[in-house]
Amino acid sequence: MSRWRLLLWPLKALFLLIAAYIIWVLLAYRDLPVEELEQRYGGAHLQQVTIDGVHLRYKVEGQGPVLVLIHSHFYTMRQWQPWVDQLSSRFTLVRFDLTSHGLTGPDPSGDYSRERGSQLLTGLLDHLQIQKASIVGSSTGAGIAYTFAARYPERSQSLVLINAPGMPKTSNKYMDKPLPAWGGFLFYLLPEGLFEGFLKAPIVDDRLVTPELLSEFFDMYRREGNRMAEYQRMRAYEKGDVSPLLASITSPVLLMWGEQNPQLPVEHVELFKQKLTASKAVQSIVYPGIGHVIPLENPLQSALDTAHFVQSQLAELK
Repeated sequence: MSRWRLLLWPLKALFLLIAAYIIWVLLAYRDLPVEELEQRYGGAHLQQVTIDGVHLRYKVEGQGPVLVLIHSHFYTMRQWQPWVDQLSSRFTLVRFDLTSHGLTGPDPSGDYSRERGSQLLTGLLDHLQIQKASIVGSSTGAGIAYTFAARYPERSQSLVLINAPGMPKTSNKYMDKPLPAWGGFLFYLLPEGLFEGFLKAPIVDDRLVTPELLSEFFDMYRREGNRMAEYQRMRAYEKGDVSPLLASITSPVLLMWGEQNPQLPVEHVELFKQKLTASKAVQSIVYPGIGHVIPLENPLQSALDTAHFVQSQLAELK
């Protein structure tokens, strides 16, 4: 009997150690109130509107034709700051935090589909009394952008798709297996340092993931409700065929791609071109030495290329 007791001591010690770590993490990495994050990261021009229960945070800056900027998965509207600095003298720039991201937080409906994202974008444009705009989307934002352009062709002036998802046989291997309903609770146990490699994986130049970017990412991840909402978004990862959507887009389209994109190969550019059969014009730019997050990796040139494309399309309408 004493031998069993001796064997149980290490197990008890391990259990207590794990329990202590969980308690410490839950306290150290607790949710952050959105008011605190607004003070830290909100900056000038931050506004809020409630659309179908979603407390959407957004900004409107600049002057000129309207250009809507939809950020990448895991990022926020702050991703577009270099573009805003470059283009605000030529465009009215509308940007916002997607649901489960940044200051906007969870969607009470629990729907994180591209269709839902395009509906919320429509609600924002209605609120701003904008009837027609050029739409730019990066990664997940590009999926929302082409869904919007397909559903509301009369409101889409032109379309810029940056490393867009949706081609067949390109699903993330980690998303192929169904995720358990309880898995979101694990998100509360992940320390900040774990995300450094995650942020570096899709880009080419690791130096772009600065300590400031990592801290901001982790803070926004801890916004009240974001962790569980993000897990719900991951569980609903969309793998269906988007060909019918793309075939119904009539707006002129610019495809931007990173030549060294580790998630979505550059060959997908041609696949998108083949499927955008109704578009008035389809152009593409491939950036050498660039990965998946072009607004971070090549912000200046991509902003200028977008401005040239959008302005040239507007000039053709005159």
